[in-house]
Amino acid sequence: MKNLFLLLSLFITSYSFSQEDRHSIDIENGKCLENAVPTTIGSIKCEQAALASWKTELDTILKQLKADPTLINIKLLEETQAKWLAFHKSDVKFYESYYRIQYQGGTMARAAAVSYEKRHLRERVLYLLEFYEELRE
Repeated sequence: MKNLFLLLSLFITSYSFSQEDRHSIDIENGKCLENAVPTTIGSIKCEQAALASWKTELDTILKQLKADPTLINIKLLEETQAKWLAFHKSDVKFYESYYRIQYQGGTMARAAAVSYEKRHLRERVLYLLEFYEELRE
């Protein structure tokens, strides 16, 4: 129970220190997590839903970036994204193994791993969104 409280505190704290204009996915995820307390399975479902939303957002921003090939090198963007994705998968796998050891398996390990994967993907999407905004200026 103590670990669950610490994990949920981590989730909530990460939202508190996020950007001033919170993304709609973050807002929805925060509401979901508030309603999921105190179950770990509920938290996992919230994080998985947010992860799916961030994946959709990633696809959307990549399509937007590729829409005008006069602004950026599309081939280089695709190459960079492929390399980032390989890094992302490897990084998530590493942290999953760490959390399995840290929490001795179980739902806490899964909750921590999904949360990490979501945060990592979120950072990439926000970076690409910011880049896209710069291109449009």
